[in-house]
Amino acid sequence: MAGKTASGRRVLITGASSGIGAAVALFLADRGYKVWGTTRNLSKVASFPEELQKKVTFLAMDVTDRDSVHRGVEEFLRQAGGIDILINNAGYGVFGPIEEFPVERVEALFGVNYFGVLRVLQEVIPVMREQGSGLIINITSLAGTFVIPFQVHYSATKYALEALTEGLRQELRPFGIKVTAVAPGDIKTRFNDVTDWEMKEDSPYRQWAERCWRTIEENMEKAPAPRVIAEKIARLAEKKNPGPSYPAGDFLSVQLPLVNRFVPRRLREKLTRCFYRLD
Repeated sequence: MAGKTASGRRVLITGASSGIGAAVALFLADRGYKVWGTTRNLSKVASFPEELQKKVTFLAMDVTDRDSVHRGVEEFLRQAGGIDILINNAGYGVFGPIEEFPVERVEALFGVNYFGVLRVLQEVIPVMREQGSGLIINITSLAGTFVIPFQVHYSATKYALEALTEGLRQELRPFGIKVTAVAPGDIKTRFNDVTDWEMKEDSPYRQWAERCWRTIEENMEKAPAPRVIAEKIARLAEKKNPGPSYPAGDFLSVQLPLVNRFVPRRLREKLTRCFYRLD
């Protein structure tokens, strides 16, 4: 894949109907990539922004359903004739105390954020392996490294996805397939609006959880637009040998991995509690 120009390169993006996925799809399409995006319900495409409808071809895919993933990838390959870049973006967040969050809903979260990625990978990897080329970009999160209180289950899915990415890099290297992760910090999307909440009315955690959520919402208001993620991905798509994982977002988000490297864990926990107003 090294040396290819953007023009004609075929890209499949899961969860491309809004937020980061839509921004990436449009950014790459404007630079000459041929972009297909997935959505669970094709009947909703007519309500998408006109620019998105014109520049991106949408396919039906529910990443929680193996048959749906198979059909979606099969249709993509029928239309595209092959694949150059896969971007695993589909996912959502949850918020609530670990003690009170139903296990079944945590399982559903992993079904999308982790197993959804795995289902798509298992359909696409054989094609890339036969081609002897391809680039896989998994959208993880800085929350996978810096765990946000009351968003622990979301962080766990993204931590798992970082591990999956690292393992894939090793397993697919002999076949000429490149694998990397992009880990966004706070990005101004509707992520908070669609976050799955769970907290009892009389929860003993309520005062701390509400403080934490206020901080999360304030950060979202100040966060950069998803274009910064699109720009990062476009740069990675041109790299001959991308590294394991790239933080993305505002200046602080990009610098946070340095904190992880040099700050002792106890101090990092203390800084997190202070930042989210838990102390």
